[in-house]
Amino acid sequence: MKNILALSFLLLALSFLGCGYKPSTEYTTPILGNSIDTEVEIDVKNPVDSIFLKDALNEAVLSVFNAKVNKNGDSKIKLKILSTSLSVLDYDKNGYPILYRTNVSIQAYVTDVKNNLNSYIGSGSYDFSISSDSILSDDLKHNAIKEAFFKALQIIEFKIAQRGMDDN
Repeated sequence: MKNILALSFLLLALSFLGCGYKPSTEYTTPILGNSIDTEVEIDVKNPVDSIFLKDALNEAVLSVFNAKVNKNGDSKIKLKILSTSLSVLDYDKNGYPILYRTNVSIQAYVTDVKNNLNSYIGSGSYDFSISSDSILSDDLKHNAIKEAFFKALQIIEFKIAQRGMDDN
């Protein structure tokens, strides 16, 4: 059994190496560097969402961009919330909402290591359900917004990686 598992892992590793796969950080690191200064423009209509966007941005810098958050970083990412919405997708047999979708749209102003400024727009959504006898709490809403922000940041990361691929 161990031999089969080891052989499977080896074949998977060889297939990634053979196809020329590179993680997206191979393309974003030359543009963003190893440390990134993060900033979020506070949305006066909904300042609480701005806090969750800042958390999602710092999480994305660490996990998606594989860099450190640093006030004097190699590059800078400034985010602005363009829109957030919450909609009902499904109801139970009694007419109570049980399935929701959060949609967000953000704009990123990225100053790269060469001090060039680029703008990217990313959108994300997150679906979540509640039981029919529950109330939609603020915690559930805010968690859904943070997850949608994280997905929007991944779209922006893909766009930066695409730029890095084009530069190579």
